[in-house]
Amino acid sequence: MRTFLRLLICATGFSVFNTAYAAEAAEIRAQLNAQHSSILSSEMAAKIVQLNVQEGERFKQGDLLVAFNCAEQQAQLKKAQAVVQAAEKTYEVNSRLTKLNSMSPLELEMAAAEVAKAKADIALMGAVLQKCAIAAPFSGRVAERLVQRYQYVKAGDPILDILDDSQLEVTVLVPSSWLKWLKPGYEFKVFLEETEREYPAKVKMLGARIDAVSQSIKITGVITGKTDDLLAGMSGRAIFPAAATAKDGGSVASGMEPMRPTAKDGGSVASGMEPMRPTAKDGGSVASGTGSAAKHD
Repeated sequence: MRTFLRLLICATGFSVFNTAYAAEAAEIRAQLNAQHSSILSSEMAAKIVQLNVQEGERFKQGDLLVAFNCAEQQAQLKKAQAVVQAAEKTYEVNSRLTKLNSMSPLELEMAAAEVAKAKADIALMGAVLQKCAIAAPFSGRVAERLVQRYQYVKAGDPILDILDDSQLEVTVLVPSSWLKWLKPGYEFKVFLEETEREYPAKVKMLGARIDAVSQSIKITGVITGKTDDLLAGMSGRAIFPAAATAKDGGSVASGMEPMRPTAKDGGSVASGMEPMRPTAKDGGSVASGTGSAAKHD
């Protein structure tokens, strides 16, 4: 009976011992996000005459994505240019008359102000015409097209949802206690459910705030391997290996103290309790290890 109990406790102890060290490789839910993403909106009320990309299509920085019908604004620009020409002619004539003392300096200054005003109108119309086209702010892909060609849109209406998938970021919420060892540059792995593959990654930056309720902090990592088959929005598990242990032998991932066998008397590996001693058949308690009771007749 004594041998059986010892074997049972030792087996349980090794099971807990292995579980403590298995916790060193923690797995936490993770998601891939695009490094840059944006929803392009219209800055003016106009009709779309060009919509050069489809959903999922790639584009380069500076490519023309959307163009609006701006015939009215172009006509106003030509009108402003004509006003500038007339104002400049008036100023030239007034300048010669002023030299001949046929016009006061005040009238010359007023003519100069009219020239400046007309040029300001040209600059204003030029700024309006810049809104007639939307160029790609970065290289990437179209995640969603929210309008159709020849559709009339108002200022502020969303048109394209775009993202930059050249380098995908991994977002993970980890326990705040990990900040003792988790630093930028720490290498880990990401298993994605959509591809059923693991990818190498490293910590890019730590969050700026800890959630006091969940005692967690958001970290951002980057995939360091090949990402041609990856898409933003994929999710899976971030696997943090045991890169090092604490000075006292504690687990890096969990911070738990590993269990050790006792030094003598064949104690239990799991709990470090004193070994159990046999007692009288119907006397002392087996579990408590009390002294043997007197034999009954």
